[in-house]
Amino acid sequence: MAFKIKKMKKIILIGSEGILGKYYSKNLSNKDNLLILADTNTKPKKIKKNTIKIKLDIENESSIKNFFLYLKKKYGNFDVLINNAALTTEGIIKLKKNKIKKEKFDTFIWDKTLNTNLRGNFLCCKYFLKYHHLKKINQKIINIGSIYGSRSPHHAIYKGENFFSSLAYTTSKSGLIGLTKWLATKYAKENTSFNMISPAGVYNKQTPSFIKKYLELIPKGRMANPKDIFGLLKLLISEDSNYITGQNIHVDGGFTSW
Repeated sequence: MAFKIKKMKKIILIGSEGILGKYYSKNLSNKDNLLILADTNTKPKKIKKNTIKIKLDIENESSIKNFFLYLKKKYGNFDVLINNAALTTEGIIKLKKNKIKKEKFDTFIWDKTLNTNLRGNFLCCKYFLKYHHLKKINQKIINIGSIYGSRSPHHAIYKGENFFSSLAYTTSKSGLIGLTKWLATKYAKENTSFNMISPAGVYNKQTPSFIKKYLELIPKGRMANPKDIFGLLKLLISEDSNYITGQNIHVDGGFTSW
């Protein structure tokens, strides 16, 4: 069932085509919300009356600036920005055409990951504030991080697998924590909240051997599913979270409690 908010919200979701982005898109889309879905891997189109897809190059500052300016002119100020775009290990492997299966301190991967996961999110925050920030309404900026932003991966669980956890990914998500906290304290008195959701691993066709090793690290004994994370996202969008700001909240089945 789609998520309904008590009063109409105008929501921007950046990074709408991945496993989590598609779930958020489906459950945020309803007649009471104006929902803009932006992603590098999408074709511009109107899905429903109030749900619109727009192509956005997250690595291009001009593209991001024009995106937020266009929305301002077309629809006015938005209430919520969800920064969900990220380059993951799966994305890296596709870019490198399966040539990299372990951390090799590859400069291309480093630059590409930080440009997407950290610089891209910074630019989205920058131009949301420039064109949509209003002190008279409660606005929410929600950055999507990872448990690997505040904890190192357990490197041993990736041994023998056809994928890895990159240094650049952990660095980018760690930097996002600092970005979130800095902006939260800067704009706390202007009715604008900045928070971060850091999920544990979400099931996405990982090998049985990896899942077995990974679940030994999760007290709950299972990987996350999109519904688990969306529950917190609903709260942070709602007026019930107006006193929450500057937080990096783990949705991790207990991973960070060991």
